[in-house]
Amino acid sequence: MPQLVRQRIYEAIRDEITYGELLPGERLTEKELSETFQAGRNTIRECLRQLEVEGLLTFESHKGYRVSKHSTRQVDEIYNLRWLLESYATRLTVDKISAAQTTFLEKAQQGCIKAAAKPDLKLWIKHNTVFHNFFYENCGNDNLKILLDTLKRRIYRYQYLIITVPGHFEEYLKSHEKLLAACRVNDGPAAERHMKKHLSEIRKVLLQYLENFPVAHPG
Repeated sequence: MPQLVRQRIYEAIRDEITYGELLPGERLTEKELSETFQAGRNTIRECLRQLEVEGLLTFESHKGYRVSKHSTRQVDEIYNLRWLLESYATRLTVDKISAAQTTFLEKAQQGCIKAAAKPDLKLWIKHNTVFHNFFYENCGNDNLKILLDTLKRRIYRYQYLIITVPGHFEEYLKSHEKLLAACRVNDGPAAERHMKKHLSEIRKVLLQYLENFPVAHPG
């Protein structure tokens, strides 16, 4: 039960940062969070430390925690790693993907299509996360899964920024369709190429956006 409470509070704070309800540079205090969530200081402290590890919060001595500024360097480094690791995981998964698993991905894609049509940004994140996570969760390489899960946690907030940039849903959906086409014929190498191109496009859009974002910084 305590673990479920911690997870709920952690996700609530994480989502407030992700969706811009807590802004870069904004201060968070254990006292206020404890009162807001009706939870003990130790529980709040554990959540804040986890968010710090994931790069969402920054701790300063005698000042406490603040929401981290957006970092172009962090985005560049993490997306370069995703380009290598997630595309490899995709190839491993697609080489052995079943018809039932492909159907599962197609349903996730339908969710993305509906979210883009509204548009519903939070719904897009939900279905797009299911779509992308499938490839590394089913790659069969436990160490690769751990590495990618860690990377995904460190860029969670950027997923929302990416889709606030208008005019890109169509190209993201087309990239998904190419991945699905490779899944239907178990073409792992083709899926790897498509994922690399897809991640490169996302990285480019995000870095261009951050260059003009007033609270972005290169460090």
